[in-house]
Amino acid sequence: MRLSTRYGLTGVGALGLLAAVHHVRGMGRPLQPASDYLLGVLPNFAAAVAITFALLGIWADQRRGADSRLDNRQFLVCAFVSGFGLVSWELLQKTSSRLVFDPHDVGATFAGLIAANLLFQMLGKRSPDDT
Repeated sequence: MRLSTRYGLTGVGALGLLAAVHHVRGMGRPLQPASDYLLGVLPNFAAAVAITFALLGIWADQRRGADSRLDNRQFLVCAFVSGFGLVSWELLQKTSSRLVFDPHDVGATFAGLIAANLLFQMLGKRSPDDT
């Protein structure tokens, strides 16, 4: 399986997690404190992974012959874009009277970036099919 396909499927999986969390949140069932907390922060976690791998999948598809040093650099760029955008959105919420800033969402974003790095290390090994 090509590298861009692996990255793209990982991003789609993270979007699936995001959709599932939004579905469960919309059910309106009474929740326990732990599950309520997880449903509150999981969207940021999933979005950090999804954005990183969506961008990485596009890049890998365009640069099929790139070496692994470029892959690492590009991962860092994609993770930075993802993290910067999500943290900026959280900080922007401080300026609104209708939106709620949650520092736990910022923490979940960073946890998602760490998870994305671990997934990248597992998925990022180039094979002969990557060309």
